[in-house]
Amino acid sequence: MMLPSLVRRWLHRPKKSDPRPLAKFFYIDEEVNAIVNELQCLDVRKDPQNYLVLLSQLHNSQERMLTLLEQILEQCVPTKRRQRDYHLKFPDDLVNDTMTAHLLFAAELIVGGTYVEVEEADGVLLRPLAQKLLRSLEDLRRILREQSLEDPGIYPEAAHGALLEYDNLCAEFEFRYMSLVVSVKTPEEIYEQQEIAVLFCETVSRALQQGYLTQEMIDDCEPELMISIPRLAIISGLLIFPDGPLNLQKRAEEMCELFSPFYGLLKKIRELLCILTEKELHSLERALCSASSEDPSVHLSSCLPPPMDSNSLHLNRQTRHPEAAIPTVQSTTNRGFLQVTSETCNMTTCNPEISSQSMVVNSEASSTSQENKLHNAPNPLEILRNMHMRYSIRKTGFKDVRSRYRSDSDMLHRLFVCIAGVADQLQTNFASDLRVILKTVFEAVSSRQQQDTERTAEDASRLPDCSVCQNLEQQASRAPLVTPEWVPDSASTQCMSCCAQFTLLRRRHHCRSCGKIFCSRCSGYSSSLPHIHNSQPVRVCSHCYHVHCSPQDRITEGTAQHLY
Repeated sequence: MMLPSLVRRWLHRPKKSDPRPLAKFFYIDEEVNAIVNELQCLDVRKDPQNYLVLLSQLHNSQERMLTLLEQILEQCVPTKRRQRDYHLKFPDDLVNDTMTAHLLFAAELIVGGTYVEVEEADGVLLRPLAQKLLRSLEDLRRILREQSLEDPGIYPEAAHGALLEYDNLCAEFEFRYMSLVVSVKTPEEIYEQQEIAVLFCETVSRALQQGYLTQEMIDDCEPELMISIPRLAIISGLLIFPDGPLNLQKRAEEMCELFSPFYGLLKKIRELLCILTEKELHSLERALCSASSEDPSVHLSSCLPPPMDSNSLHLNRQTRHPEAAIPTVQSTTNRGFLQVTSETCNMTTCNPEISSQSMVVNSEASSTSQENKLHNAPNPLEILRNMHMRYSIRKTGFKDVRSRYRSDSDMLHRLFVCIAGVADQLQTNFASDLRVILKTVFEAVSSRQQQDTERTAEDASRLPDCSVCQNLEQQASRAPLVTPEWVPDSASTQCMSCCAQFTLLRRRHHCRSCGKIFCSRCSGYSSSLPHIHNSQPVRVCSHCYHVHCSPQDRITEGTAQHLY
């Protein structure tokens, strides 16, 4: 019994040049088994150095095998996989390509009774799940290894079922184990993070309208956006969306974790923002968008009036009224966005009653869910216009904040330094959270069309260079069909499926369905074809047999050696 099995294994094993995932899996699986056998035969006490070398080789081979399994999962069952939404609860630096290998190693330790990262009581509870996961992986390896000897080009139902079972158990163990090892975010923390992502999305949309940023910068994920977007979001959160994550009506301990350490500084920043003119605010935002190596004074000085002598400046400070810094409300529909913003901020600062009412209006106008906020975010300009239509603005006097500074230039520079300091400190204290938030922002506001992940099984099986697949696409688009033509013998020196070189013994064979050239093993199927009027079955390749040929036309012998 052993000899026929070895002969079959030698005769039917895939070529090393075969690029298909199952063929690659065969050799990686063989490598893992060989290293495991060598480790079992090695005496650790006599040769500890060699043991460490083999252990490192085993770790690298297992990582490559798991990466290939991930590719097979995406190829076979892309729409049936277990969702990993819980990754949002994990720290960003833990969710990487090597996490699966780490989890399987942890499962082996738990099954063996060793508890490194978890308590013993928790490990005992996880042991049954770890045993199921390792058993599922062994069954999957066996099924894929057998299929690679049969036909590396197809995945039968048994392989699909084993893939799905392994994926589900891996996700279940991943969630339970990582929840014990790392600090998992609470639903409230995730909600706050989503609120900040909504604020950043609205900030980017407004920056695009104002010309501070370009769509090309968003699509290319320019590194400087990591600096400019949080800076602009501080202004948007204080002036345009005062009921969002930067709601200063709350106490410091009630704010979100990212901004609560800067509660007092944010209040002073808002006080200064409220007395800026439209031109000053534009210049400040442009300076915040500039690269960190540029001099912000170039942007800040562009909005300042020509210098005056000391007597005129002293007289101006004595006679200046706060209302002079507030733009006049325009009744026309094309009034400036920043004018309305400055007036609203002054209105809410001077009158707490109106401020609380404004929060209610903003709350009613905003969406009730985070998904609606991301896709149907309210227009800030419309909200502010409605507020001005509903409430009358009271122009009451308040302390001239500008008099605290030597000049307007000094005030703008201090404001720039404060805002930039808060945003840059966020990058230091909450780098992982900001990466997740900015990734969400780039995905939400990118103009590039995202690939549709809801692929059908037929779409996943289609090949770009198959003439029959191209005909199906042309048929779907109502384009004229093209009759498949045979590829000339001289056009290929190797099999177009497994890449095996043609020799005197390994002959060329044409698939009667797609016209491509294959070796005898990759074209060892026969089927009746509708465009061939002869009722006799003809030779077809593995891809056409399983994807394009109807079940009633297939010849179930599994070989076409009798065909010409």
